[in-house]
This record gives sequence, C-alpha cells and structure tokens, in this order.
Amino acid sequence: MFVIESWPDPVLADAPRVRASSRPEILVDLARTDLDMVVWTRKVPSDWQQTLQVQQLPPDDLLLDGTLNEILTQLKASAIRARYPAFMIEDVEQTAALAAAFAVSDRMVLQLTSKCQTEQPSGKAKLRVFCCYGAGHIAWKSGTFHGYDPTSSFSPFDLAFVPSWNGNSVRVSCEASPKAVYLVLSVL
Repeated sequence: MFVIESWPDPVLADAPRVRASSRPEILVDLARTDLDMVVWTRKVPSDWQQTLQVQQLPPDDLLLDGTLNEILTQLKASAIRARYPAFMIEDVEQTAALAAAFAVSDRMVLQLTSKCQTEQPSGKAKLRVFCCYGAGHIAWKSGTFHGYDPTSSFSPFDLAFVPSWNGNSVRVSCEASPKAVYLVLSVL
C-alpha cells in the first residue's frame, strides 16, 4: 500500500500529522493516536464528476442533527433526494455509517453546503469527516514556518477523517463554488 505521510519537525513547524492513501486500508490508521488526519484519496466512478458538471446543485445548506438512524431516514426523504444526485446521497449515507462505526457513536451533525467557510471544530466531536463533491477546493493549514502559513489541499471526492485525539488541531476550510457541495460531518 502506497502511503504519503506528513511528519512535521516540531522545532521547525507546528503542523498536523497526516497520512493519505488511495487504498481503503488507510482507514485502519484512524486508531492511531499519533495522527491528526487520515485522508482516503479514493477513486470514484468518472460519471460522478460528469453528473455534477451538468446538475444544478442547491444553493442552500442541508443541516441534519440526530442519531445515525435518524439522519439516514431523513436522507431517504424524497425532498432531499430530489435536490442531490443519487450517488451523492448514497455516498453520504455510507460515509456517515462508516464515521459512526469508527467513532463508536451514532450521534452526529451532518451538513451539505456550497458556501465558503473556515471550519471551527466542535470540542465535543469525536471524529470529523470532510468531502468535496464536484469542482471545489478544501484545504487545511499545514503548519506555520517562519511566520508563513502554508496550506495543503485534497482532491474532490477524497474523504478526510479528523479524529479528536490531539485537541482538534486541524483547521479545514472550503472555497465557495456553485459547482461543489461540501460534506462536513461531526460525530459526537
């Protein structure tokens, strides 16, 4: 399995420790308490991007709060399914279930948004998950080096898992885009 790691030198830079891979086995690393973020750079069907290029995405946010079962039930509502592509709703459902299993909790807050935002993590979240569906951009501050704050980003459809082991040191931001929907999921 090919893995990319970011291990900052604490003397030179204050930065999150990140592991990324295209293989789903990378998710096992969520159990490691020495990591700040795990990114699954998954390969998705090409029709996902093609569908999002032609489909009008909703400008307003979807915000759901409840147990995993309550959220999955709400995602099955025809009003929600009419707003988003079927593959996206299915992927969000699977991601929510996966996150609940890794966090050993079924209580969560799920947001789908196209707005620009700098995520301020909830102190009570056990695990946060981010994904960009479409032509958008998600980045995180990858440290401070001599007064400079470089950022790193991940590609559309990648899943970024941020456990709360180390005090939520990862700050994620999303760029507003009419051709993107961002999943921001906090498992409590």
